[in-house]
Amino acid sequence: MIPNFRQCVNLLTEYAVKETIFFHSFSVANYALKTAETLEKKGHKINKELVLAAALLHDIKKLNAKHHTKEGAELLENLGYEEVAEIVKKHGFECLEKNPPKTIEEKIVFYADKRDEWGQIVTLEERFEKLKERYGPNQNWGQFYEYTKSLEKELIGEEA
Repeated sequence: MIPNFRQCVNLLTEYAVKETIFFHSFSVANYALKTAETLEKKGHKINKELVLAAALLHDIKKLNAKHHTKEGAELLENLGYEEVAEIVKKHGFECLEKNPPKTIEEKIVFYADKRDEWGQIVTLEERFEKLKERYGPNQNWGQFYEYTKSLEKELIGEEA
């Protein structure tokens, strides 16, 4: 089961997602759909309803949980949205070591999230600089950047 746009908005409202996360999620969803459409033109088959729902709901527990990807996925699973939950589970960097994005929909949402800086689509270079500033030097930013850059090349190609 995949929630439609209105159901996603209702869930974001019901779970008191802050305005900044709300706008971020809408921006990620918009960019994810554009990426999906570009890939469809190249012959890829993509479940755009799944991409939309996962992109809108990927940060549903962002400010209310210690591990927002895990807890957001659990919430969505409990609501019966298992396919969406699987993508939400794989949108954060912590998934890269053991369970990286595999499906095209998972890759699109992961990538779109990394291109958005609070409602504005930026380059990966800009986004990672902001992530370093926000979260500090303790993360393995170089490895995360290289993974995301290779994903960008796979999805978008050289024109990104």
